[in-house]
Amino acid sequence: MTDKMQMLYMDMVASIGQLPEGQKGYIFGFRGEEDYDWVKRVADYIVLEYIKYSYDYSDPTYSIKHFHDASTDPDDLSYDSKYERQKRIMRYVMDYKNQSIERMDITLSPDHKFAVKNMSEMDNKLDGYKITEMNYFENQNILNLKLIKAIVEGRIFSSKNVSNSDFEDMFTQYDEFVGSLIERSKKSDKDMVFASLAFFTFEWNYPVELFYNLSCLMEDEGIDTVDQHMLSLLCNYVSVESRFGGWFNTDSRMVKERLIMLPVLFGKDSGSFLRYSVQDLFREILALSVFYREVFKTNDGELYKDWFRKESSMEDWASFLSSYNIFEIWQKKEWTGKRIRKMRYLFETMFLKK
Repeated sequence: MTDKMQMLYMDMVASIGQLPEGQKGYIFGFRGEEDYDWVKRVADYIVLEYIKYSYDYSDPTYSIKHFHDASTDPDDLSYDSKYERQKRIMRYVMDYKNQSIERMDITLSPDHKFAVKNMSEMDNKLDGYKITEMNYFENQNILNLKLIKAIVEGRIFSSKNVSNSDFEDMFTQYDEFVGSLIERSKKSDKDMVFASLAFFTFEWNYPVELFYNLSCLMEDEGIDTVDQHMLSLLCNYVSVESRFGGWFNTDSRMVKERLIMLPVLFGKDSGSFLRYSVQDLFREILALSVFYREVFKTNDGELYKDWFRKESSMEDWASFLSSYNIFEIWQKKEWTGKRIRKMRYLFETMFLKK
């Protein structure tokens, strides 16, 4: 990491070390002594959130036409039809987001990721859809990636809609997509940041690596079903009441750290006491991460995430992300009939059932 990033990171580790003894002991002293590995993991995740916030803050918004014009020759006779296609893609994505909101049964603030403009209102019609480069990239790939489209449309759950052969082909295409992000991340600091956050965004919204790891565990240990609420805690929008005070609402998106939890939360060898203790521990970690992201302030009263944004640069973010290496959670998929059934079951459990 750069010297500046190392300083910012150690400042976060030190801040965690200054938590009230009861809270620190409960979260990081689960086995009777402070677990520095988990202090580091939580600090890693909080810094990742700060980088995402800083990047999103600096990423300007544009109309759909801006991205269309940047990639299309206006003299092309199909220019208008391609532009109309871009608008159809945007409407498709908005419909998907509306369905997601209904499934979560929540009310979102206007600036939330899943918040959807009401385009029947005149002001919104005149303003149009405003999206960032990252939004545009995600929207395009919701349709370009057959796996993501099948998840969004609810077809991945059934072999009647997606055969096992097509299922494997979809995951092959997705693995190639992740491979392209890994290659992009090596080109420059900006590419490292963009590619890492893009993969984070996809795994947060479409938990492919989480479900693949869990399906392998289920196959190896002969597990047929999982606790839906426990699964939801790892990858859904959750509302957490901390035993140390306060309610915290957040997308559960510790995409790297949550994989460590799988054997304890779902493995056959875990007793119910250990399982539910770790589940409660994870809730507290989520609550703590939201506190640092949305509440924690500097001595001058400024939100720490805004101080971090002003004090760090693209070079600093890239140096951290290179060390953090979010891509290490990805693995090339190998399939058996059982594993495919487990994978379908997990997507159905998370995206269809309440």
